[in-house]
Amino acid sequence: MPNHLVVVGSGVTGVEFVHMFTSFGCDVTLLVSRQQVLPAKDPEVAAALEADFLRRSVRLYKGARAQSIERDGDQVLVHCDDGRIATGSHVILAVGSVPNSESLGLDTVGIETDGGYIPIDHYCRTSVPHIYAAGDVSGKLPLSSVGQMQGRKIAEHAMGVVDDRSHRLMDYNKAASAVFTEPEIADVGLAEADAFAEGRKIRVTKVPFTASPKAAINDDPRGFIKIVSDPATGVVLGGSIVGRHAAELISIVALAVTASLTVHDIQESLFVHPTLAEALADAAE
Repeated sequence: MPNHLVVVGSGVTGVEFVHMFTSFGCDVTLLVSRQQVLPAKDPEVAAALEADFLRRSVRLYKGARAQSIERDGDQVLVHCDDGRIATGSHVILAVGSVPNSESLGLDTVGIETDGGYIPIDHYCRTSVPHIYAAGDVSGKLPLSSVGQMQGRKIAEHAMGVVDDRSHRLMDYNKAASAVFTEPEIADVGLAEADAFAEGRKIRVTKVPFTASPKAAINDDPRGFIKIVSDPATGVVLGGSIVGRHAAELISIVALAVTASLTVHDIQESLFVHPTLAEALADAAE
C-alpha cells in the first residue's frame, strides 16, 4: 500500500483513484491541470467533490501540469510546469488512454482509422460496411454502457431490424455517466454551462439533499439534484446529481431525457416515501 500517493490527472479515472486510496487510509496529492477537478463537469459538481477531498486531507495542486517524474531514494518527485514539486512514495498517471489497434491489421481489409480510433456511422459500421466496431475504439464515449448498447445496435442492424419502430439510432448526447467517488456524481444530457456557452435559454432547478427525509435518515445530507429543462415546453434536457446513490438516481433523469418527458411528468410521479428519489420531484417543481 502506498504511503503517499501522487495522482497525476483529475478526470474521472484520477478522482476515482483518489477516492479509493484515501478510503484505504493513504495520503494523497492530486495534480489538477486546470482550476477544478473534473474539468468537463458542472463547476458546482466539481466543487462538491473538492470539498470532500479537502475533508479527506487530499492535497490539491491546482493549475499544475506534470513535466517530469524522477525517483529520489524511496521517494518519487513529480516536477510541475510552474516549479512546484509533488513528493510521494508512488505515482499514478491517470491522464487518459490511447487506442491499441495497430496490431489488428485493419489496413489489410481496408478499414480506415483516425489516430488509432475506428470511425463508425450511426449503425456502428466502419468504412467497410460489413464490419462493425463498438466500444472505446470507436472514438465515442468511453463508457461500458455505450459499448453494450453499440453491440445491441450492431446485432439489430446485422439481423435487418433497422426499419422496425423499436430500433432507434444511438444519441450519444443522452448517455448517462457516473463518477464513483464519495459522494457519487452522475449526469446526463445538456449541462448548464454548455447551455450558457451556446446562448441557449434553459430553466435550472436545484434541490439540496438537506431537504430530503431519506438523506436525514441516512445521516448523509451531502449533495444535490439539478434538473435542466426547456423553459417553454418543460421538456427535461439534462441533469446532475451529487450524493449517495447518484449513479442509480440519474437513471430516472436519463429516461426523462431520452423519452422527452417534461418536468411536470416527473413532478406528478408518485415516488416511494421516504426515498432519495423524492428529491427529483421536488427539483421538477
